[in-house]
Amino acid sequence: MPTSRPNQRAIVSNPETIKAMGFSGMTDGVAMLTKAKENLMFTMSALSAEQRVALSQSKREFIEMCSFNGHECDIEEDFRLHVDPEFGNCFTFNYDVNNNYTSSRAGPMYGIRVLLFVNTSDYMSTSESAGVRLAIHSPTEYPFPDTFGYSAPVGFASSFGMKKKLIQRLSSPYGDCIHTETFNKTDYIYQHYDYHPEGCHRSCFQTNLIRDCSCGDPRFPVPENSKHCSAFNATARDCLERNIGSVGDFHHVTERMNCECKQRCTEIVHEVTFSASRWPSGATDLGDCDGMTESECENYYRLNAAMVEVFYEQLNYELLQESEAYGLVNLIADFGGHLGLWLGFSVITVMEVIVLVVDVVSICFRRRNDRMMKDERNNSEKKYAPTPTNEKAKSLVQI
Repeated sequence: MPTSRPNQRAIVSNPETIKAMGFSGMTDGVAMLTKAKENLMFTMSALSAEQRVALSQSKREFIEMCSFNGHECDIEEDFRLHVDPEFGNCFTFNYDVNNNYTSSRAGPMYGIRVLLFVNTSDYMSTSESAGVRLAIHSPTEYPFPDTFGYSAPVGFASSFGMKKKLIQRLSSPYGDCIHTETFNKTDYIYQHYDYHPEGCHRSCFQTNLIRDCSCGDPRFPVPENSKHCSAFNATARDCLERNIGSVGDFHHVTERMNCECKQRCTEIVHEVTFSASRWPSGATDLGDCDGMTESECENYYRLNAAMVEVFYEQLNYELLQESEAYGLVNLIADFGGHLGLWLGFSVITVMEVIVLVVDVVSICFRRRNDRMMKDERNNSEKKYAPTPTNEKAKSLVQI
């Protein structure tokens, strides 16, 4: 049975709706535009996944040309669709962990080069700038383009040079990092991706919000059997604002919920250097421009397209590895060293004591022997020496 569509003008002009959408008392244009973007995300979250995909650009509309390592890409096979709550249809290159693409050399010519057509004529009034959003991440990580992304404007060739850095942290008992393989994903809202501290913070925030408000923030996914807060539900919006206001943002709510969002034990970080130049130049071959002159074609692409280059600046990586300050090997080595020192000292001390005792005993025996020999000599002299008294008596008798 067909149903009539609601009167959109009546909904928007309703004071309760205006209050729910946060426009009450607003006069600043920038603040109103920011709030309008937020309301747009709320509205989009109420649509089905198929509807959100249909409202954004398709792969062939968005990616006009592509090359990697000097060879033409297969746009249909090399890119996978990823629907982001804020940026709509995104496309991931090198997403298959079983089929990695490898650059043979460093430099822009041997990375990925894509011509992206954004068609600014389709932009809504909430769009303040024209360009694309780029996020560099591992294939098994959620991209988080709103937090870790880079912007590339239309009318420029944007170059993103990468340097790979591998970080290896120590787990318990030396550190408190998390192994992604053993992480419990029960309450993790990015179920099909590896653990990430950012995803952990958002999961804690979303879980807390669903518990308090019975609906989730449209910026983040919700678990099964849960829904996003409606843009026109004043109670839900007020609960959301109250929760955000009480904790600051979703990075602080984890402290209140006692969530442990620790760093990963093994992490790959890509340090990015950005540079840009005007594009297209007068010599750029843009192909068929549907009857436009060369000048009109260049101006058309300058207003609606961007050239993006992502490449490695050097084909090596930096390794940052934690190690224990005092490990078992150091303990055994130091114990052996001290044991040898003290054992050696003890043996020397014992030998010196023995030598001292021997010397004392030897001196005692020597003195005793000297005394005995002296006594024997004295006795011998007394036995054989003549006595003066007898001689005198003998003389008197002879007279």
